[in-house]
Amino acid sequence: MRLQVFNPEHDIALASFSPGFTSPHAGRQLRADLGFLPALWATEEDLVLVDDVEGAKERYRHIKNRPRREANFITKAQLHEVSHEITQVLPWGWDPAIRHELLKEGIAEGLLPSEERMKAIREMSSREWAVHHLQTGTRIATSMRTLNEQVEFFGRCVLKSPWSSSGRGVRYVSAKEWEDSALRKWAEKVILSQGCIAVEPYYKKVKDFGMEFEALPDGRVVYRGLSLFHTERGAYTGNLLASEAQKERVLAQYVSPKELARLKENIIREISLYIYNVYEGPFGVDMMIYSDGGELRVNPCVELNLRCTMGHVALSLSPGHEAAFRLMAVHYDGSHYHLRVKETMQGGIELEEKE
Repeated sequence: MRLQVFNPEHDIALASFSPGFTSPHAGRQLRADLGFLPALWATEEDLVLVDDVEGAKERYRHIKNRPRREANFITKAQLHEVSHEITQVLPWGWDPAIRHELLKEGIAEGLLPSEERMKAIREMSSREWAVHHLQTGTRIATSMRTLNEQVEFFGRCVLKSPWSSSGRGVRYVSAKEWEDSALRKWAEKVILSQGCIAVEPYYKKVKDFGMEFEALPDGRVVYRGLSLFHTERGAYTGNLLASEAQKERVLAQYVSPKELARLKENIIREISLYIYNVYEGPFGVDMMIYSDGGELRVNPCVELNLRCTMGHVALSLSPGHEAAFRLMAVHYDGSHYHLRVKETMQGGIELEEKE
């Protein structure tokens, strides 16, 4: 029997790398409200860990396009009683905090990554790893002196801490803005606590997209599908739900199918060299189409997310055939988070919600 867990605080827990990490309120609320998400891809035999079973059932029931199978939701109190029956654990992402949490609930240590493997997951999840293996044009600064030189070189750039979540740890900087002492103090603190900062050229974004993959137990990497999503200054806002053929046609306005195939094969080839015995499960690579002197180009890796992603959630809700476009988005009403699916209009670059 497999256990599915939604732990959206994973990215900042990985940055902390402490078993005793306590998620900020927003992370705890997101987990409480959207804990049902793994039910979208779980099998009938899987258990899905949630805070409130009845609340999870109600939210799951209201999701359009969801699988027709029933979900098996379980609380921590109930999990403790059946923990000996669990044969595999599938969290949103692996970090010391979720490992510690599951151990407390009686999950066998042999089902969880070792501390050494956790360190390897953290290293491969860092932006520094992506810079060295997947990215082009981005540089790493390990000192304020180097960072000053790189900001001066680029003139306008994006600073990113090695580990961060949902736009946190990201600063858009111009040479003039770099004179701000508060910004410099932030950068100095990141270098001191995380060892470096990634310095990315500022791209004139045209469209966000990504590719979703899965690392199998034998080390093979398989492609799962495209993710057409939206961000606001690095923070996720929504995904297009459509068939693969429809998504490919949308992207064909900006990038050729041949180039997409090349990007996909490059990711598979590079990740396959390092992933075995480090991580198994879903992961995604965020990409970007940008304008350079009037020409459209592709940034092949904006982020490597060595965990489940909202792109995977979108794939679980996307039709396998041609259908009306829908938009999946996460909304916050001031107290709770909601996953909503609405019809959309495909209007050039943007996806506009129907009123």
